[in-house]
Amino acid sequence: IELKKRINNSLPNVEIIDMKDEYKHGNKIISSSLKEKLESIIEKKEQAIILLNRRGFSTITTCKNCGYVHKCKNCDIPLTYHKSSNSYKCHYCGYTTSNLSVCPVCKSDDLDNMGLGTEKLEEYINKNIKGAKVIRMDVDTTSRKGSHERIINSFKNGDANILLGTQMIAKGLDFPNVTLVGVLNADIGLNFPDFRSSETTFSLLNQVLGRSGRGNKEGKVLIQTFNPEHYAITYTKNHDYLGFYNEEMKIRKILKYPPYYYICSIKIISKDYNLASKSSYDVVNYLKQNIKNEIILGPSVCNVFKLNNNYRFQIIIKYKDVNNILEYLNNIEHHYFNKKDIKVEIDFNPLKL
Repeated sequence: IELKKRINNSLPNVEIIDMKDEYKHGNKIISSSLKEKLESIIEKKEQAIILLNRRGFSTITTCKNCGYVHKCKNCDIPLTYHKSSNSYKCHYCGYTTSNLSVCPVCKSDDLDNMGLGTEKLEEYINKNIKGAKVIRMDVDTTSRKGSHERIINSFKNGDANILLGTQMIAKGLDFPNVTLVGVLNADIGLNFPDFRSSETTFSLLNQVLGRSGRGNKEGKVLIQTFNPEHYAITYTKNHDYLGFYNEEMKIRKILKYPPYYYICSIKIISKDYNLASKSSYDVVNYLKQNIKNEIILGPSVCNVFKLNNNYRFQIIIKYKDVNNILEYLNNIEHHYFNKKDIKVEIDFNPLKL
């Protein structure tokens, strides 16, 4: 069953902004087109939604003097700075530490907050867009009971003209007065090393553009990207789901990904790096000795290699018949079941690699 038309028969007009050109003119956060459109809708007493799928104020804090990067002590990934609480948070394990005033390595105070999160964007819009009244909606502003509903009602009642947030604002919201949707850093999701990254990006962009022009007024969408030629972006511009589907399926078939092959992920996890590394090679050698007709990849380090002080290795099996691998996976699970210092996680058709 297909829904080929919108109820008001009017899909918003989508414009792609190449941020490589904007950077040359000094527009590093909001393009001149988006700024112009925001000021125009504010003047007309209409509303806008802006999507930036990254919370916090800055995504990396680094020392300009020695190159030190402020990382989580548990996960070995950069901490995100949150200006409202003046603290650094790990979005993986929840570790929080107070603000950094000097570099812990060279004691220099020349620290730079790089990257863009919703908090920094809110501050930028308030300073640079005339007449802007912004409501921010992300995990940080919706953590208290009832805050989610309060933000939505406040925007619906016209207390603000710009709703800014992460992916939680991309779907399920119906504001007839919203005539403009802006997407910043639309290619964030394309940079994840996961075979579904194009599909996820296409899905998110199509969801958020559906927030624009839901009433009687015509809708407009501006997508800011450094990859304007990427098929996930170009097919979004043309509202062409079928075109995207055909392109994506072509790639999936060549690379032997679902739905042409099933996938099983095996994660080997331990607080001891050497034990995790050795065990991952033991597992992959056992699989290769016993499984002949399926594809075995790895071991490799997981996307987030160190998480909560655990080192994580991953093996991927691409298979067509589960009966060819089930017995050996059961043996692996049984072998590691009662071991306290190492854990094995087997995940069939994982949502994230």
